[in-house]
This record gives sequence, structure tokens and C-alpha cells, in this order.
Amino acid sequence: MADSQVENTPSVDSASAPSHDPQGLDSVGVAAPTEGAAAGDSSAGTLERISDPVFIFSYLANLTVVTANAATFVFADWVAWLAAHGSDATPYHEELPGRVIQYGILAAISVRIFLGQSIDRFGVRRVWLFMSALNFLGLFVFATLTQLSPMLYAGRILFAVGLAGMFTCGTFHIQSCVSERRRTEFIALFGSSGFIGMILGPQLSDLLRSLCNDNADVFFPRVFQATVVLIAAYIVFLIMATRGLSRPEKHPARPSLIRLTRDYWPGWVVLVAVAMGIVFTVPSLYLVRFTNHADFGGIATYWTTYAIMAFAFRLRTAALSQRVGRYRLIFCGLLFQGFGLWALIPVSESWHLLFSASLCGFGHALLFPSIVSLGSGTFPARYRGSGTNLTLGCLDLGVGVSAPLLGKIIDLPAFDGIGFRQMFFVAGSMPLIVAVIWFLAKRHQTDSETQVAQTSEAST
Repeated sequence: MADSQVENTPSVDSASAPSHDPQGLDSVGVAAPTEGAAAGDSSAGTLERISDPVFIFSYLANLTVVTANAATFVFADWVAWLAAHGSDATPYHEELPGRVIQYGILAAISVRIFLGQSIDRFGVRRVWLFMSALNFLGLFVFATLTQLSPMLYAGRILFAVGLAGMFTCGTFHIQSCVSERRRTEFIALFGSSGFIGMILGPQLSDLLRSLCNDNADVFFPRVFQATVVLIAAYIVFLIMATRGLSRPEKHPARPSLIRLTRDYWPGWVVLVAVAMGIVFTVPSLYLVRFTNHADFGGIATYWTTYAIMAFAFRLRTAALSQRVGRYRLIFCGLLFQGFGLWALIPVSESWHLLFSASLCGFGHALLFPSIVSLGSGTFPARYRGSGTNLTLGCLDLGVGVSAPLLGKIIDLPAFDGIGFRQMFFVAGSMPLIVAVIWFLAKRHQTDSETQVAQTSEAST
């Protein structure tokens, strides 16, 4: 589908015009937001400082959930342990964890059909708490499993559905509190907590493995027990971040998600989101299997490098979109991520992984805020929850489609069942192909954020 008129029009429309009401600021420098405002009037909340309690608790919440999620990057190893554990050992194939993850993602995408409208109708706080409870239950199921069973799929579905809702609600909440002019900047600052979580999660897993003397029978239950505790803390931070929000205002019947998607289709950015999901599948699922096969040790060093590079770059360039534009940032981000996966192909020593980690980290720092901002920005503020949900759903789609397929490439008899490097080549080709498509489609596009920034500078 062609890009919507909103994205193709260089001028700034009413949905993307900056809104600022200095008279509405409270004592800490941010308007007290309400869920009704979040769902229908973005001008009611203008978060201006990162020292505001709303931002701090939202930041801590995101840090906690990403730490918990990153600790589960041992998922493929855990599934292999489950297959070998119990009364009847089950043959393990690399496609198996990918298939389990796919079922979870398909369920999450199905729920996303209603998620955005639920945020718009019931308010972000209630939906956020409900999704957090689902994620908590899924991790609790993981913590009790000792062998393959249908409960593995049930737990993954609960985990994935909850996680999708948590990320969508968290991102939407920040956007609803920020003036339109600074949306991408604050999404970037908020997302920097995720990079810290990417460091802490694998480090937590490695620490627990060390404390358990590398005893898998003790280690895997401990990992998921730790994530249950982290999500309990997350719920506390979430409650504090949304404290004082009122119920959403009553509105006439909302259009269906199909109609909203048709009317405010974000265009090619959804393909970029799918490509980013494909890229993220490789290090978050199959890297641990590759490092174990090659005897490179754990993945904590990879993720620490990935996150440090991305975090440092994100903090220094949070407002970069206002200077060079999101279209260029997306193109560069796709190149970094594609070449980052290709950098895994010649790896022969553990320290060689750092090149891939650095490139993929840079790409992530550029891509995510630009994707979310562009993808949700075509939707009016009242339906921003649906726009954010659609964009993140496309990222999930990339994970769900690619996870079993990449595992199947590894399992191919032609590669003796260890086709990790061939898989890296295929996965890395995807963002590079999308980068070419993006460049051809957007090379003459003018970003509204750069225009707003230039107008603001001229007025001052």
C-alpha cells in the first residue's frame, strides 16, 4: 500500500503540530496528564524534563521489564534442556524454540488487533496492568517447568501477549505526555533504559549460572524465578508512573482497527519494523546456541557491548531526528544492522563478536525511535495507541515469521545441522534489501520534524 497522504505531505498537519501550554504545568514542570487526555488530547500533557517523576518511574519500569526479558535470552538453551530432561528425552532441533516463539508472537499479534482500541477506550493504566499480569503468569509457568509439555506453549503465549502490551502501553504513555515536537526525542531517551536492561539481563543470567556452578537443573529455574521478581517490581513502578490518571473520557464509537489502518496507514515504515524484528531474532534467540556450539562462552559480553554502544549513541543523539530527519536515520540504521549480522559470519574468536554487537547496537539506537515516531505519527493523537500498537505489531511479525525459518536454515542437512553462519547471511540480507527499498522510496521525502525544528529556531 502506498504511503498515506499524511506522510507524503511535507507540511505539518494538526496531528503533528507542536502543542505547548506553559500555564498548564504543575510544580515539577509537567502537566498532570489524564488517561482521557492520553487517549484523546495530546496537548493536555507536556513532559519537558527527564527529572519529572512520571518519566523516572516510566524509565525504571522499562529498565526492569527489559532486564527480565533479556535474562530470557537463554530461551533456546532452556528449551534444549527441557527436551533432554524428564522421563522421555525428546529430539531437539533448532527450529523448536523458534516455533514456540512463533506461537507466542501469533497470539500477541492477534491480541494487538484489540490492544490499541482498548488503550484508546479504557485508558492506558488498566490495559497496562492487565498485560503485566499476563506476563507475570507466563514467567511463573516457565519457573515451574522441568520438561517439554503443552504448558511451554501456554507460558510463551502468556509471556508474549503480556510483553507486547507492556511495551506498547509504556511507549504510548510517554508519547501522550510529551509535546509533538519532542516525541522522537523522548521516545529515544525513554528507550535508553532498554539498553541498560540489555546489559543487566544477560549479566544476571551469567551470574546465576556461576552461582549455580553451571548446574542446568538449578540454573534455569533460578533464572525464571528472578524474572518473576523483576516483573513484580515492574508492576510497582507502573503504578507509580500512572498514579493520578483519571478514567478516559467518553467518546462516540471509534472506527474499527481496519478502518484506522486504512485511513492512517504508516507506509513503508511497517516493512522497516518487520526487518528490525528479523534482525533482533538472531542475537536474542540463536546467538546463545552459536556461542555454545563454537565454545565462545556466554552472550553477556555481546549484549553489554551492544547496549553500551547504543546507549551512548542514543543519549548523544536523542534530538538528531530534528536535524537530519527520521528517513535518513532509518536508512543508516538498516545498514548498520544488516552489516552487523554479516559481521557474525567470519567470527572465529569470542572477541570478534564485539564488531557485530557494536554495529547492531548503533543500528538499534537509530531505528527504534524513528520507527515508532513515524509509524504512530500518521495517526491523530486520539488514536495514537492504535498507531503505536500497529507499528510494534509489525516488529513482532518480523520475529514471529523469522524465528522458525532461521532455525530451519540452521537445521538443514546440507549444513550438517549447524548452519549458523549461513543463517547469519540470510538474516543480514533482509535489512540491507529493505534499506535499498527505503532509500528509493524516501530519498526525496522531507521530514516534518526537521521542518518544525527549523520553524522553532527561526521564531526564536
